[in-house]
Amino acid sequence: TQANELQAFAGLMKKASRTVFISCGTSYHASLIGAILLSKLGHEAHTVIASEFETFILVDNKTLVIALSQSGETMDVILPLKQIRKTGAKTGSIVNVPYSTVQRLSDVTLNLLAGPEICVASTKAFTNQVITLIALAEQLGYETDSDGIPDRIKTTLETLDPVCRRLAHELKDAPDIYVLGRGEAYPMAREIALKLKEIDYIHAEGMMAGELKHGTLALIEAGVPVICLVPDNDAAMLASAHEVAARGGRTIIVSNVGKGDVNLAHSDRFEFGIHACLFGHLLSYHIGVELGLPIDKPRNLAKSVTVT
Repeated sequence: TQANELQAFAGLMKKASRTVFISCGTSYHASLIGAILLSKLGHEAHTVIASEFETFILVDNKTLVIALSQSGETMDVILPLKQIRKTGAKTGSIVNVPYSTVQRLSDVTLNLLAGPEICVASTKAFTNQVITLIALAEQLGYETDSDGIPDRIKTTLETLDPVCRRLAHELKDAPDIYVLGRGEAYPMAREIALKLKEIDYIHAEGMMAGELKHGTLALIEAGVPVICLVPDNDAAMLASAHEVAARGGRTIIVSNVGKGDVNLAHSDRFEFGIHACLFGHLLSYHIGVELGLPIDKPRNLAKSVTVT
């Protein structure tokens, strides 16, 4: 176990005046969940894409900067992390590869222990990142049944496989797919859209549901698929889904209370994100199978992005 490391990490988070996450790609989507979790607990928290760190964020010796990286060798994360250490800020990392560069640059660290991830697109490492962030939040007072997450994940995967196979056959020829989320579900909308792009080469856009009416609604016409992430029968999310349906779009409601086209395990709103992304990852996989694509090695992409 990493109980001592978890407590040490949480100890730095409690002492910090604010926490800033830096990451890229899929890890950035996990960091969004971390920032929302900490904010809900009353901690000042921000997240920024690592390559844009200098544009947006200033740090000092009262700041804790947490780097999320599957490989621990992402150059866009390493470069700002080296500069951050010169400010006196404390640094932490959550990585899947022990002894990686990002880990060596950190004052505290947690290993994801997801095992080797062969596919270029990060899946199980992302799931473990979110679980790890929930575990850290528990150290700060967040109450949830984290011990039951593995069993609920197993149930979700078994339940979703036939659903995703059917949807993949129906969606494989879609030129565009939109994914809507709100609050805790917004990062998952971004993550699902990313997987549809990098695995299936489908133009996909993950966005805040409230932004739909500020432009994107003009692109919704008959038959356009729109995946709507609706935890706890969220009224605002359902309103956005109704807007899509009124324009002839095809809504695919993802629910954790048994009221959707895709029904996930019952869970709180943060754990909902884990199950929603399992759905998105599995759907992307099955679309790739339908299209005969090289799922593990998408074109133009590399597992560890070691260049800037």
